[in-house]
Amino acid sequence: MLNPNTKKFWDKRIREGRNNLYKSPIFINKNDIVANHLRGHVGRLLDVGIGYGLLEKLLVQKTPKLEIFGIDISTEAIEKARSEIRGNFFVASVCKIPFANNLFNFVIALDLLEHFGEAELPKVMCEINRVLIKKGTFIISVPLNESGKDKRANRHLTSFTESSIAVLLKKYGFDIKKTITLYAFKRWYLIKTLTAKLFKLKTPNLIIIFCKKK
Repeated sequence: MLNPNTKKFWDKRIREGRNNLYKSPIFINKNDIVANHLRGHVGRLLDVGIGYGLLEKLLVQKTPKLEIFGIDISTEAIEKARSEIRGNFFVASVCKIPFANNLFNFVIALDLLEHFGEAELPKVMCEINRVLIKKGTFIISVPLNESGKDKRANRHLTSFTESSIAVLLKKYGFDIKKTITLYAFKRWYLIKTLTAKLFKLKTPNLIIIFCKKK
């Protein structure tokens, strides 16, 4: 089966989806959490699948000493990033990352792994491990508890649970240090999130995982 996450699909999604996604509280919160975690750090950072570039914009503001690199299969994403953000951006696939071994102190993959099936995920994980230094930081996010409709609309090929993503990360040489779960509320986001966590009224919709390469 061919992966439906084609360059053409993502060029169109990047052109048309930015305004709606920038209004999504969970999307904004996710990027804020990652950017705040990296505040004050130095070194080289690679974001595999930069998408709309919000994380890179936040990192330039909050962590100016990081040397930022990013790849995406979408030419639209890369051209937009090059015109708006200080960094080094390239059209490339995470299945074949165009950088040397052990080059990056940080690798980020937000909402990326679910776009690959069983045959491609090993390549993706091996490539990420290859370019990250020993004891380097790997930060990921993946959706949880997706409906079939959302999975099809977003071309997600793999569904993760909190336990299955943990198994995958450990298999490919990463130690989990911290996890944060988020909820997809559109209104009263912070209040509803706090209530959901306290009283377990809703299952989480996304998990952010902070790892170290062994």
